[in-house]
Order: sequence, then structure tokens, then C-alpha cells
Amino acid sequence: MCSTADDGRHRTGTPGRAGATDVEGTTKVHAAGPIRSVGNGRYVLRSPLGEGGMASVYRADDLVLGRTVAVKTLHADLARDPSFRERFRREARAVAALGHTNIVAVHDSGEDTDDDGDVVPYIVMEYVRGGSVRQLLRARADGTGREALPLDRALALTAAVLDALDHSHRNGLIHRDIKPANVMVTEDGTVKVMDFGIARALQSDATAMTRTGTVLGTPQYLSPEQALGRPADARSDLYSVGCMLYELVTGSVPFDGESTMSVLYQHVQQPAPTPSTTRPELPPALDAVVARALHKDPQQRHRSAGEMAAELRRIATGEPPAGEGDRRCGPELPPHHAVTVTAETVAVAPPGAGESGPAGAGAADAGAADADAGVRVRVRRNAPRRGPLPLVAIPAVAVLLAAGAFGVPHLFGSAPRTPDPRATGAYAGCDPASVPGSEHNPPSFTGMSPAEARTCAGIAGLTLDQKEARGTRQDKDTVTRQEPEASRTVRPGGTVTVWVSTGGDPRATGDLEKCEVEERHGKVSVPWLQGLSAADARVCADIARLAVEDAGPLQDPLTPAGRIARQEPRSQDVSTGSTVKVWTSSGGDPRAVGPLGGCDLYATAEQPEAPFLQLKSTADARLCAEIARVRLEEHTVPDALWPAGQVVRQEPASGTRITPGGTIEVWISSGSP
Repeated sequence: MCSTADDGRHRTGTPGRAGATDVEGTTKVHAAGPIRSVGNGRYVLRSPLGEGGMASVYRADDLVLGRTVAVKTLHADLARDPSFRERFRREARAVAALGHTNIVAVHDSGEDTDDDGDVVPYIVMEYVRGGSVRQLLRARADGTGREALPLDRALALTAAVLDALDHSHRNGLIHRDIKPANVMVTEDGTVKVMDFGIARALQSDATAMTRTGTVLGTPQYLSPEQALGRPADARSDLYSVGCMLYELVTGSVPFDGESTMSVLYQHVQQPAPTPSTTRPELPPALDAVVARALHKDPQQRHRSAGEMAAELRRIATGEPPAGEGDRRCGPELPPHHAVTVTAETVAVAPPGAGESGPAGAGAADAGAADADAGVRVRVRRNAPRRGPLPLVAIPAVAVLLAAGAFGVPHLFGSAPRTPDPRATGAYAGCDPASVPGSEHNPPSFTGMSPAEARTCAGIAGLTLDQKEARGTRQDKDTVTRQEPEASRTVRPGGTVTVWVSTGGDPRATGDLEKCEVEERHGKVSVPWLQGLSAADARVCADIARLAVEDAGPLQDPLTPAGRIARQEPRSQDVSTGSTVKVWTSSGGDPRAVGPLGGCDLYATAEQPEAPFLQLKSTADARLCAEIARVRLEEHTVPDALWPAGQVVRQEPASGTRITPGGTIEVWISSGSP
């Protein structure tokens, strides 16, 4: 999720973000309202972290689990589109299942209503304290304005980003907007990639719904195929990583210009510069890796994010990258169709509208560097030309990009295929426009009816294998998923398998709506049972084709008695028919009242906090510790201010995270010396 021509360099931010990105496209941050809470009151919005063109992000309190989270709420104009909301929910579920150290975790998602009765889709993410790489670069800027990192740190940071991408790519998710503003470094140095899936949701929306050839992303980090309106795949992310790595080690992006069009033109047409041109002390091996990542032809880039990460780690240890060879420059692009891009069809976020927020998380904190905060370009194909044309600047009316500009049928072929006359309107994205005999990305069939999918497959020259899908919230008789996905490649005449919804479980309504999960290869994602009544939890598990085992009562003052306080496993994929263990809340400790109120607040939490013991009598402090399930180590100290028998100090302080059953030291006044 990259901003306008400067990647949102005129942004504002505050430390301590929450699972979000630097809200790219931010012009101001609003207070937390028209809605004050989501999740039926579970997540109370406390303060804004940022705002982008697509969503607003808030720091929030999770009243069920007693933790701080980041909540992203979709803007009303996008929320009114049911198809987009469904894609938004589906992507949130997919990202929640990733579970990787270097990816900001998604805890929950759903829909609520604001005071006006409008639907408010939301995503709940972990709240991570730290700063974005953009902020890190800005803090290191020298007197010349150059923002660069030491080579070892840049390599380690980029390798961590690639680890996250390797995991997401293996799970079928493409980021589509890798850039410094979407990468966080926490207070302990952990790298976190934010906003997974959001850019993909937008791209799917543009491709499968509007079919207008919309291009989404940040110009400085956009791959040539994205600039040309072609589907992005895993190698598109690697190109963006190459742009970011170049910036980390040199302090400037490889392609920049005074306008969005000039930047996109350079990505498509101009050879990438080498880092050592700016910093001669950088090793040739780094030049080779960057050149391969920035190759115009996706086929010539690294085969996977894991492969690129391994090469960077070899460079860090002084070893040459594997297969370095002479892959420093790619072949020149052949002539293509020229394209007219009018000023009316280009929408770019205004300068300074690029970011926001705290430093913290993968999709929440700084408010989500939304993909829509970048650039959207609608392209129109014109008649083919026989030779390359120069970039012609026509003031604010039209920009003619030739020989490798927008909307070309294929980046690297020689003889463009004749467009299918049926590829118009809703089917405009079905024509692969590829060179005969070459592999290409299949269309996105998601959301189509079976008839529409068959027509689209016919235009793409593909065979469709239709299967039924159970346990999906998609409308009946619509495609819910496909293999290979639109991010993969398929040979001409190949087969794409699509799953069509057979309709939903009639019980999956209200609080049980999220219980209906899709079965994939004999596995389902465990629904969130916590907060449900024991009876509803059993129904929810049955809807998801899972069993429930009652593990007994659990004291939990944060969860009303009779409702599920804990579950194992949580949100992960398990085999159909698996058993989920649940613990039912028995409420709080009945002794935790009056001066002992709050002593049971974190007694059974997985990460308990020290209770407040200061100013309590020795007897109350001991009972509070017993309720909190911690041990006391008592010391006496003379004190002229506090009466004998009263706690005057404690270590660790109240609110500090402690290990379950840990020890708290207290100093008790023995009276005046």
C-alpha cells in the first residue's frame, strides 16, 4: 500500500502504532467518531492513529481480552458496495490465517453500524509499538537530505520483509504495495509488514467488478506490469522490494520525476540504475541482486521471495549471490500499442496526503497506507504502432506514452494477439492479450456467476472445471475461489478450477454469521468462539463442521459468566471434524470488590499484569495477590509518612506485564523510624 510522486514524504506520524501502515493519503486525522465502538461494543475506539483514502485507523481497547488493539474502519463510500465488503471480509480472513513473525496480525473482522445506521466494515489488528521504515529513513537524513541506512541493516531489514512475503506468497496472498511506509520496525527491532491483502482487495475490485483497467499503487514502487494494467503476481512484490532496497542503501528511489506519468514511464521503459552509482562503496553483488529484482520481465526476477532473501543474507556474510552472472540489465522492451492517458482519467492523491500516524503495525497504526492513496490510471488501448514513440507532454490534457506505456497487450512478446471482440464491458479483463503460446495470468473469476465465468474463460482461451463449495457466505451460484488464482500463471488452453457456492447455512446469521467458513482441501478455518454463549459456540462449531469440547470453567472478569472465555485452537486451519476446546467464563472472583476491586482483572490472562498493591493494608495486599494468583515477597521499611502496615512501594509496578504466578515485591511501612 505507495503514495503519490514522493511516497507520502510530507506525512505526519506519531510513535506507537497499531497494526497498520503510515496512512498514505492522509490530510488530517479526525477524532473517533461517528462510531465509538465496533464488534457489538467489544472494541472501544479511543484515539485516531491515521486516516487514508480507504479507511481510518484507531487505537482501541478490546474489552473481552483486555488488550490494546488497532481497528481499521472502511470509509462509508466503499462500505456501501456489498461486493467490495465481501472481498474485504474474505481478505481479512485470509490475512488472519497467515500467522508470521514479520506480518502484523489480524485478530478479527466484521461489520457494525454507526449512529446513522450505515454499515461499517472493520478489521482488528495487533497494536505494535515502533516506527515505519519511512520514519527511520527520515530520521537518518543528513544535511543533503539523503536518507540511507548502513548496508548490514538495510540487508537484514529487507530480508525480513522478504521472509514475510515468502510466507504470504505461499499462502496465495500478494501485497501489491510494498514500500517503506508499509514496513514497521518495532521497539525490539522486529520487522513487521503491514496492510496485507488490502491492496489485493482493491485490485480484485477493479478487475472483477469495474473492469476498467484501473491501476492501483504508489508510483515509485510500482512494477512495470502493474503500471501497464496487467495482473500483479508474487514477482511484482519482488520488484517493489527491489525499489525499496535501492532506496534503503542510496537514500533515493530508483525512478522519480515531477509527475506520476513520468515515474510510471520510467518503470516501463528506462533501465534501472545501480546502487553503486550513487554509493561507490556498495558491493557489486548488491548491484546484481537489485538489477535482477528490477528486471522489466517478471520471468527474469528471483523465483521467490525466499530466494531473494537468501541472496541478501549471502551478501551480508560476504558471499556472492548465487548465479550472479551478468544479469545486470534486462532486454529492451519491444514496441507495443500506444495508449492515451487523459487528465480526466488520472486521479492522484494530493501532495502531503500520504500518511499518518503512529508507528506500529501492519495495518492499523499509522492509519493504513491505503493502496487507494496512490494512483489510479484508467487506460484506453489505441491502434498498434510500428515503432517506439517518445513521451509527449501535452499540458493537463493528454499524455501519450508509446512503446511500453499503458494498456499494451504484453510486455515482452513480439506479435500482439488480436483482441477478442467479446472482451468489452464486464469482460474487458478476461482477454489475456498475450503472445500466442506464452503463459499468462488467468482472469479473476471470483464473484462471477457460472455462466459469466464460462464466457470469461472462453475469451481467455481456458477450460473451466466447476466444483461446488460448501460453507461460504458468498451468494448462491457465484464463484468463491479459483485455482490457479489470478496471481499465478497458466498456459493457453489450460484448465482453471472454480468453486461455486451452494448457498449458506440458514443458521449463520447474527452473532453466528462468521461461523460459516469455506472448506478448502478438507480444512476449515476455526471460527472465533470467544464471547459466545456455550450454546451458540456449539452451534457455531457445527456450522463450521467442527466439534466442541468443554474444558471446564475459567475465572475471567472480562468475559460475562456463561460465555466462552478461551478457545484452543484459535484462528487457524484444521481438518474438518476437528475438536475445539473451550473454557466457559465463571465471571470474576467474588472477593474482588471494594478495596480489592480489579485484583482479579488479569488473574487468568495469558499475559497477566501486576495488580495495584500500593496504599493497601498488608492484609488487603496479601488477599489481592491471592486473587491475582501471584506471590508476594514482603519487606519492611521505616516511613514517617505512611502508617505502619501499609504498602508504600511495589516492584514491578502495577500494570506491568508479569509471568503467570510470578512474584511481586512489596515494601511495607513499619512506621516512623
